[in-house]
Amino acid sequence: MGSAYPAIAADVMARYGKLQQAEVHYVTGMDEHGEKIAQTAADAEKTPQELVDGIAEEFQDLWELLDVQPDHFARTTPDKHKAYLDDDEMLEGHVCKIHQKECTLRSEENYFFRLSKYWDDLRKHLEENPDFILPSSRRSQVLVWLEEDNKRDFSISRASTSWGIPVPGDDSQVIYVWFDALLGYLSSLLRPEDPATLDTVLERGWPADVHVIGKDIMRFHTMYWPAMLMSAKLPLPKHICTHGFLTKDGMKMGKSLGNVVEPVPLVKEFGADAVRFFFGSCLSFGLDGDFSYETFIKRVNSSLANELGNLVHRILTLLRKNLPEPTSPTDLVESPSEFDDHPVRVAATKAPATVATCYEQVDIPKAVATALEIASVANVRMNEVEPWAKLKKTTSAEDKNLAIRELLVMAEGVRICAVLLSPVTPGLSANIFAEFGLEPEGQLSWERTKWSWDVPLGLTHSILDANSVLLLVRWTKAKAALSAHRFGTVAREMIFVACFWPVAQSCKAHDRYYCAVCAILVQVLAQLYWCYWAPLRPKLWLEFSRPNCLEKEVKRL
Repeated sequence: MGSAYPAIAADVMARYGKLQQAEVHYVTGMDEHGEKIAQTAADAEKTPQELVDGIAEEFQDLWELLDVQPDHFARTTPDKHKAYLDDDEMLEGHVCKIHQKECTLRSEENYFFRLSKYWDDLRKHLEENPDFILPSSRRSQVLVWLEEDNKRDFSISRASTSWGIPVPGDDSQVIYVWFDALLGYLSSLLRPEDPATLDTVLERGWPADVHVIGKDIMRFHTMYWPAMLMSAKLPLPKHICTHGFLTKDGMKMGKSLGNVVEPVPLVKEFGADAVRFFFGSCLSFGLDGDFSYETFIKRVNSSLANELGNLVHRILTLLRKNLPEPTSPTDLVESPSEFDDHPVRVAATKAPATVATCYEQVDIPKAVATALEIASVANVRMNEVEPWAKLKKTTSAEDKNLAIRELLVMAEGVRICAVLLSPVTPGLSANIFAEFGLEPEGQLSWERTKWSWDVPLGLTHSILDANSVLLLVRWTKAKAALSAHRFGTVAREMIFVACFWPVAQSCKAHDRYYCAVCAILVQVLAQLYWCYWAPLRPKLWLEFSRPNCLEKEVKRL
């Protein structure tokens, strides 16, 4: 999960850039060289190339599972498991601060990069560009490293391993994995037909707008890498964004410590959107964040399932039953100005500017919170207006009119909320768009965050047929799974409702109310889904099959 964490954050930023119609080139990857790789391969009785080929495939499978879509997968990123440390990077007894393992003292002849030549230029750049390192609190640490007493050069070759790029003219040395890896940021921009020149790198988009790195590799990215670029007379990246550690019991999460949370089981059990939402927006990106299943379940359930999911369901249920054809809310009032102070419209028109600023500042939690504030305001409005009461057969035409226009305004707020959340929860947003009868995510742009009085076709009737039942079940899978997982609580009725509505639309005998035939059909469809397409714990299906979920509907017959 430690590797997936920054990949998710970078993917969020890339998707936001694409919404803004920017030319985005998102690079992620892994390391190929280094002494640790060679030793691990030997222990596994493999060649180093065989080892890294398998690891690369695992990473790319994981990115697909998480809906992370890099434009380039570079196989030259740093080796996170073993490095050469300075005294200030170790505890007493030469113990690594991060991995809590004793380091081995080694002495050998290497080639060095003259970092000291660029020492003053580095300090000047940090002082003149206070947002070069984000969050800015980490800038002070780098300035301490750049004090005059600490001036030094750094080794860029190794004689202790043959697994690496040979130093030109000296086969006894290979390029140090960090020097090799950092240059991968440039080579990843080149296309197969491009000449490997610095001019081509500039033509392909260098410098990068943002580097997303862990705080444990700041020295390489905030000192060594900028100096290397200065040496090559290349511009520096605009921002180095440093994320905190994922912790468990207060310690950095890592395989060497044996306390990792594996992402694949997490995604398979809860879905990619739930995982992306929690790690992208529920942890402050620059600070350390502690993971627990209880917190994970509570946050996803509260925000995605209860706040947004239930709101969408209530709006669609009431409008599809009571709105026979698309009708703009402005047609239901004397003047559109009556909506100027509507709380949902106010929240939805203010949110895009704030959310854009937050995404650009890599403040994903605040961006998501601002977007979800629209849903929160709509839920408050829903409870104040009580449209379900105003749409009863015995109510006046005026009350019905009020209820319909309130629901239409809420629906537009939800649409804007879905656009704003799409960088973080692309699957959930795509399903909301599909329910509303709107375009798929790939055709979205930030322009669609503007308020519109057009009424999507999906608000008048379900545009999905019975074959889309499984899609709807997947949409509400997060709530169903999270409600039952670990706590054993009944998963309310969302899975039942999500399965039922496409079937109910075609059943005229009961005027869209549940009937015994539909109830049985829905149970069968849901069971097929959970048993064959998204198997969870056996206990989970037992929760769904308990008869009290249907009791209220059966009484309506």
